[in-house]
Order: sequence, then C-alpha cells, then structure tokens
Amino acid sequence: MKILYLPVIHPSSIHNTAIADYQTDTLFYGLRKLLGEDAVDGYRMWHMYKKDKEKMPEAFGNLWGKGFSCYGLLEEQKIDRDDIEAKLENRFYDYIVLPIHHSENQNHGLINAYISTALENYSPSEVALVDGWDRSEINTEIASRCRYFKRELIEKYKNIAAPISFSIPKEKTLELGDQEFDFSPLIPAFSTPPEAAKHFETYIYEEEDDYYDMYSKSRFSYTCKKGRHGEMNEGWDALRHYEILASGSVPFFTDIEKCPPLCLERFPKELCIRAKKIKGVYPGTKSRYNPSQLGTYIGSSTEIDSTGHIDENEFDSQEYEDLRNEVRVHFLKNNTCEQTAKYFIDRLRAS
Repeated sequence: MKILYLPVIHPSSIHNTAIADYQTDTLFYGLRKLLGEDAVDGYRMWHMYKKDKEKMPEAFGNLWGKGFSCYGLLEEQKIDRDDIEAKLENRFYDYIVLPIHHSENQNHGLINAYISTALENYSPSEVALVDGWDRSEINTEIASRCRYFKRELIEKYKNIAAPISFSIPKEKTLELGDQEFDFSPLIPAFSTPPEAAKHFETYIYEEEDDYYDMYSKSRFSYTCKKGRHGEMNEGWDALRHYEILASGSVPFFTDIEKCPPLCLERFPKELCIRAKKIKGVYPGTKSRYNPSQLGTYIGSSTEIDSTGHIDENEFDSQEYEDLRNEVRVHFLKNNTCEQTAKYFIDRLRAS
C-alpha cells in the first residue's frame, strides 16, 4: 500500500517549530513504521527525523510539549517526493491522507482546496481527511466529500466520521518496575490561574527521561480532560494519557466517567474507572470525594488539593498489579502509534 501523507498546513508553518501537531505527527509515525518508504510525507516533516534532532536539538526543545515523546525518532529513508503532481495524475498512490494542522482547523477554503486537488484523480473513498481539532464540531459539507476521521467525535456525527485519537511510539514503552510514589507529583490543569496556579508549579520537567521516570515510579498518575471548563464534548484527548500508559503507571483520570463514548474510543476507559474504585486510594481532594463511600472521584483536576496517597491497610496490592498488567496489555494492543496506524489502514480498506 502506498500513501501520500499531505498535511493541510500553511507553508509558513512548515519550516519553524509551529509545525508540531500531535494528531498529524503520531499517525504519520505509525504509518511510516508500518509501511516504510511507502508512507510518503509530501513535504519532508523534518521534526519527525532523528537526523534533524541531532543537528538542531534546540529547535526540538521549542516544539510543542518540549519535543517529548514523538519527535526526532524516525530514521532517514529514501523517500520519493519527486513529481508528486504527476504521480497523482497517474494514481501512483493507493490513498491520499490529508491531516488538518491545528492552525488550519477552520480554514475551510484551504481544506476544500486540498480535497479538490485529491479528488481530481481519486474517488472520495480513496481520500481521507483527519480532523485533530479538540472541538467536536464538524463541517458536514466538507465531511461529505471524502473519508473523515475525527478526534473528539460525538454521537451527533457518528454517521459521517470515524473516531481517531492520539497515540505514542511503541519505542517509548518502559518496562514495568517498582514504584515509589502513590500518586504522580505532576498534577495537570486544564484551566488557567488562579484556580490552577498551584498545579502549573508542578510542570518542572525539562528533560524527557526525568518526565518518564516520574510517571514510571508512580502507582497512579493524574490526568484529565483539557480545554474549556464545563464543555463535556471536547478536549478529552491528550498526549499525557499515553505517556502515562507507556511509562507503566495507571492513569487516575479524574473525569473519565463523563467522556462521550466515541471520544477516546480505543483508550482503556473502563480500566481507568476500575482503578478509581480500588479501596484505599485517596486522590487528594476533600471537596467532592468521600473515601468512605464506594464509588469514584469525578471532577476537575483543579479540585485536587494535594498529592493523593494510598492507605496500605485498605489497599489490595495484587488487585492493583493485576489491573496494571491489564492496562499494559490494552495499551500495547490499541494505543501505540503502530496500532493506531493499523486501525486507520483497516478502516480505509473497509470502505
């Protein structure tokens, strides 16, 4: 299978650190790992390549998320980017994939132009638009023109789009080891100060190894939805979720019970809910959680008053280890870039 991977992006963003886009980049990584040189980045996505990271590490440190987890990993291959227009005319590729860069989410004119170019020689079933916007809205006219994959997919659009999510390279997976923290020291915040100011103070990790080490040593690691406060149909996906899974920690996903069914469809949501029901787990909030009652804490991460703790007198360590192993199995089957790319290809072929 040959895929032309052509992000919908303004040329001015290609050659600087604004190029990073988690949905675009994690899917491309997986496709390149599966298909090798048959996954052609139509313009060279320099931020994905190891050679470039070695040459200009300071640029990678300025990428979104400090360049952690998915950037500068791919080996250079002999990629044929010559005469792409002629190749399109001759239907050299089997599929055209058009991921929308986050800076162009609502640039309908540009998106339509990319689709129109692809449709000059390809059928709608052979062209796939990948919408990684963290808002749930879909332009239905655009979605009707080709295959449509949507992160933050909700029931309203289930008949015109297929779900897709972030993922993480399998090579970032750490071995399951001993853990010294009950909860991760880093507490994410999806709102802005003053209510989240104390959480932003925990964003101290400048080196990727230190960041992963913190998660790998934590039995539970905080994560949550992000985006606008009170908007339950958006902002559910975050690379942080997958970094926690890859590290071998169990996500303490504060509000996972509110996640719409088609958002994070391949994420271990039910396992996260089970994790929150293990006895003796106290997440560090006093405002809306009574640990004497069965159930889970469901709410904003900004209500975490202090780092949580585990009461060893109540805690069943074997139950935790069994669950941790289930999370690891689910992660390797569903949430690596390679597995997400396989899912994506299977959906394309199913048309």
